[in-house]
Amino acid sequence: MAALTLQFPEVIDAIFKGWTALQLAVAHSFGGTHSKAKAEWFVEATEQWMKENSDVDAYELEDFLAEIMSAEFNTVVDDNSLVEVATKICKIYRLICQGEYEQVNNIVSTLQKSAPVTSSQKQQVDSDEDDDDDDMDVANENVMNHINALELNRTANESSPSASENTNSDQSNGTSQSNDNSQSNEEDGWINVTKGGKPKK
Repeated sequence: MAALTLQFPEVIDAIFKGWTALQLAVAHSFGGTHSKAKAEWFVEATEQWMKENSDVDAYELEDFLAEIMSAEFNTVVDDNSLVEVATKICKIYRLICQGEYEQVNNIVSTLQKSAPVTSSQKQQVDSDEDDDDDDMDVANENVMNHINALELNRTANESSPSASENTNSDQSNGTSQSNDNSQSNEEDGWINVTKGGKPKK
């Protein structure tokens, strides 16, 4: 019985830490702000329930686990993991009762070496976030390239001579043409103003 007291909680804890439904419920606080504490209590409650009920079958433990998951974690488990978890706990419980302590230790050691579900889920979330960040960086880079292209076009337009400046330049370079136009404009009653010059009267 002493071995049962020492080993069985470790067995249940190791099995629960590899139980995806429970670990996700804890990670996402389906049981409220005290979900982690509830998970620890869940181990103790399961141990106590097994001790109080002799010759427990897996389906009976399955019902107990389902009730706790629903009442404490607001989670309905329908992925057949309840059967697997209950079967493992009952099997190891019998091994402990039969004195197969070495075999139980090996099982517990194997379970504890397994990567916790929460860690694998966290890695997946981090990976998704990195992918999202990469997508955002690409989008930002595209936006900046577009903005730079607009800036270059605007600068090019500002640095190129306007139509009016070209006209004035042509008027400055073609003195005889400007004089002819001025004479013509004077005859028509118009005053021609050239860039940097004074109006002819």
